[in-house]
Amino acid sequence: MKRITILAISAIFALTGCNTPDNNVTPEKELPNETMQLEREPFYYTNPEVRTPAYSVASEEHRLEFFGWGESTDKKFEMELPSDVSNIDRVLLEYRMGLWGNMPGEWDNTTMLFVEDKTSGERYEIARAITPYGNGFGKYWQKKFWLDVTEYLPLLSGNTTFYLYYGGWDAKENRGHTVTATLHYYKGTPKRNVIFTHELYDSSRDGNSGYRGWAYGVEGHDIEDVSRLGERIVEIPTEVKRLEMRVAITGHGHDQGIFVERPGYRTLNAAEFDDNYYEVVVNGEKAAQEGYIFYSNADTYKQAGTYLYDRANWGPGLPINVQYWNIARPAEGFGTLSLDLNLEKFRSAMSEPNAEGVAQYIIQVNLFGYDK
Repeated sequence: MKRITILAISAIFALTGCNTPDNNVTPEKELPNETMQLEREPFYYTNPEVRTPAYSVASEEHRLEFFGWGESTDKKFEMELPSDVSNIDRVLLEYRMGLWGNMPGEWDNTTMLFVEDKTSGERYEIARAITPYGNGFGKYWQKKFWLDVTEYLPLLSGNTTFYLYYGGWDAKENRGHTVTATLHYYKGTPKRNVIFTHELYDSSRDGNSGYRGWAYGVEGHDIEDVSRLGERIVEIPTEVKRLEMRVAITGHGHDQGIFVERPGYRTLNAAEFDDNYYEVVVNGEKAAQEGYIFYSNADTYKQAGTYLYDRANWGPGLPINVQYWNIARPAEGFGTLSLDLNLEKFRSAMSEPNAEGVAQYIIQVNLFGYDK
């Protein structure tokens, strides 16, 4: 994979505006017809809306404990959402992380929130956040974050089923983490409408690492295999005028393998503490820009543990660094589209995909088609 010159991590995030509450969505009129990453915030520390929501619907407070290995064991719950969302132009998810008992759980573990498509039964991840190192917090601790989930609006109406995953074992009788999800709906005339939703990749459904992810670089278990991150062929409806891609990818594990294309590089515990890239290939053509899998935690709020260390698209106590892409539209329309994401070559030090500490990526990639 071709590598690009990298600035210091803190400088990168200063340039892109990450970790700030500003809404830096690239204006549609300025967007060229090319496959490129959008300048969109992955989450907000404070509510970015000045408007009062027309509707707000909150879930109960869910205690986090290890629900089980596969998606069949996720915690299922329902929310009664507004039945008519035709006059809604924005939906924000307020993701509250709290504590159970006297203090939060001790470790940084993965939480994932999915919404179920009533028609297809498919589950779409609308939020992924990592719990904080909880030893430094008292009995009244909580944190709230706001995520823009407007692209999921067609799925967020009426009686809706959600699923919650937690990948940790640190819950005790007198301490643990909780999650409360509140959806805020804002009235307005939509500038465009989502008319097509498609799940491109989902390691949570068929992960081979034991933690809802795909092992990275293990011989015989190539992450680029067609059953994992290989090429996908998608039929895009003719009505779709613009196509966007949501990429949620986080790295985990402390593998001491080798990055094949980095001569002399000393692995820093893949895939959690090593930066990486992914190529986006559309109809066989690689986009000029690469996706960068790393996140600066220089401004993360104070907590116990190694919270200041930069990580592979996440930080303890925060939602993950989701990335959004515009997909170039061919002159003749999208039609049958080929999409592929390619990671840099890595040779794991492990021989089994579910070995303790194996390098892995938890991946969900969704497509959204718009009517304009």
